[in-house]
Amino acid sequence: MDRIWAHITDSTPDPDNPRQVRAQGRLDAYERRTALAMVLLAVGYLVLYSFYVLDEGLTSEGLDRLDTAMNVIWVVFIVDLTLRTVLAPKHIAYLVHHPLDVIAVAVPAFRVLRVLRVLTAGQWLISRGSRLRVGRTATAVVFAVAFLTYLSSLAVLNAERGAKGADIESFGDAVWWSLVTMATVGYGDYVPVTTNGRIVAVGLMVVGISLLGLVGASVASAVVTRISGRAQEGQSAVKEDLEALRTEIAALRQALLDAGVTGLTRPSETDSAPPASAAPPASTARPAHPPSPPE
Repeated sequence: MDRIWAHITDSTPDPDNPRQVRAQGRLDAYERRTALAMVLLAVGYLVLYSFYVLDEGLTSEGLDRLDTAMNVIWVVFIVDLTLRTVLAPKHIAYLVHHPLDVIAVAVPAFRVLRVLRVLTAGQWLISRGSRLRVGRTATAVVFAVAFLTYLSSLAVLNAERGAKGADIESFGDAVWWSLVTMATVGYGDYVPVTTNGRIVAVGLMVVGISLLGLVGASVASAVVTRISGRAQEGQSAVKEDLEALRTEIAALRQALLDAGVTGLTRPSETDSAPPASAAPPASTARPAHPPSPPE
């Protein structure tokens, strides 16, 4: 069973299968050509959805126009997912690896999740992080927290406002609820009472815990990187000082040898072996008188 499931979910094309390799190439080319357009559509969907939720002065005709525009974008998303699935070398595996896209186009209540594609627009911002991996991760986490807070606030406000017994009636209340829920604090001053609002709450709790883990991992990685960097800088400084000291000692020894001081070894000999001890000085005592010949 595990082998069958692994075969179904493996979206990697078989390099020995020319048809799958060509299909993967066509899919990659299509995604490159349409990436910007789909991101702009996702941003447009988010803007329309924001007006739909936040503008309380809209007439029923204005709401219908916004809903029609969002439905048109939703149809484009359906066509896009269909084309990508057809172009993929393994159709079922491709759908398995894109669950948000499937949910967004299959369940009308979750169509707002389709705007998560707008996260692709943050790629440039993330790649411009001040520090390599840590900087990109930290920037991505901040961007994800801000975007998710805004999106969940819109979703819960749209679900709760006007419902019987609901206490989330303004965007400020929705933002406060999103931040508290994402941080898993849960003061309980604002509680969703509708089914859609509670679904948003469950998803936000799960994602909030994940983001908190990313924040902790980013902080720990930054601390470890800085400590290891300082340790390496200290080791490099010590090595440089030792090399300078050795060079200075060798130059001093050479100067003494050039001045005629004896009992010193050459610098090259000293670098490879400990200096030999100086030979003991010759005895300066007078030789003993030879014994007098016998009479």
